[in-house]
Amino acid sequence: MWLSNVRVSGRSFLLAALLLAAGALAGCDDETVGPETQGTLTGTVESAETSAPIPRANVTTSPPTQSVLTGEDGTFSLDNIPTGNYTVTASKSDFGSRSVTVRVEEGQTTNASILLEPENGAESDSLSAQVTSWLNDPINRDSTGADSIFVDVEYRAENVGEGPISRYKVFFDIETTEGSSQFEIEGDSLLEGEADLGGFRKYVRSEAQSVEVSDTFIESSGSD
Repeated sequence: MWLSNVRVSGRSFLLAALLLAAGALAGCDDETVGPETQGTLTGTVESAETSAPIPRANVTTSPPTQSVLTGEDGTFSLDNIPTGNYTVTASKSDFGSRSVTVRVEEGQTTNASILLEPENGAESDSLSAQVTSWLNDPINRDSTGADSIFVDVEYRAENVGEGPISRYKVFFDIETTEGSSQFEIEGDSLLEGEADLGGFRKYVRSEAQSVEVSDTFIESSGSD
């Protein structure tokens, strides 16, 4: 009888130890896992020569958060993005691109001012560009069922003017179910009548609804 009591007490002790260990682990999870902290990034994009606001400039961040266009007053806003350090880049046809570094703090609004230098070149009817095909490509990354969505785009850019083009850019607007996203490609020289067939693959937060060419920019061989 005494030995039986000892065995029962040993099992009870083991069960109690396991319950205490499980409780300790649960307590650690509660302390280490918390909600993601967020802040807001706002700013302006202006001409470095005239200080005039630059509308429809493409603004992106690294690490990536959102891709937005500036308003008619040259301003932009990225709301509820994770806190941390970012490189913010603005670009626009007729201008170069420029990046600044900022830090977004929890519950605060950080402001960034970006000045773009005009480029030698111009929007031109000499370059014809259009999207030839596009499709959504969702890729399941884990067992939760959450997909990473990419959009695959093919395009055609053709020199329809007189004389060669030394460099060109094509800007794309990608409309998704959660808003708009932008992308740009840059190409080398195109001889008169020559066409370039290309493509790109871009990550988007939700399925694309449309992909269109929004703008073009060229430098002719005679540009300084």
